[in-house]
Amino acid sequence: MSITTLLNDNEYTALKILKEEIVKQYRILDMRLYGSKARGQSNSESDIDIMIELEEHDSEIESAIDDMIFKINLEYDVFISAIFFSRKMIVYGPMSESPIYKVIQKEGIPL
Repeated sequence: MSITTLLNDNEYTALKILKEEIVKQYRILDMRLYGSKARGQSNSESDIDIMIELEEHDSEIESAIDDMIFKINLEYDVFISAIFFSRKMIVYGPMSESPIYKVIQKEGIPL
C-alpha cells in the first residue's frame, strides 16, 4: 500500500517536512511509518507512529528531533509519535528481539 493512500494531505506533508528537516541535520539510517496508519486501520483519533533509527544512541539528537516533531504537530495539526532505535541497540542489544521492533519490521513502511 502506498503511503499517500494511508495518510491525509496534512499528515503526508508533515512527515515529508519532518524527514527533510531531520536528514538535513542528522544521519539517520531508517525512518518508518508503523501502527494503525501503516496497516490502513486508522481512525480520526489515531496518531502517526514513526520509528527513527540512528547510527548511535544520542539523547541530545532525540531531544532535538522531538522538538521538531512538536513544532510540526502544532503547525500541521497532526500527532506524530516517534520511537528511536540505534543501530547498536538492534545489532548488539536486545532490541532486535523486542516485540515493538518486530512489529515495525513486519508492518513498517519506509519514509
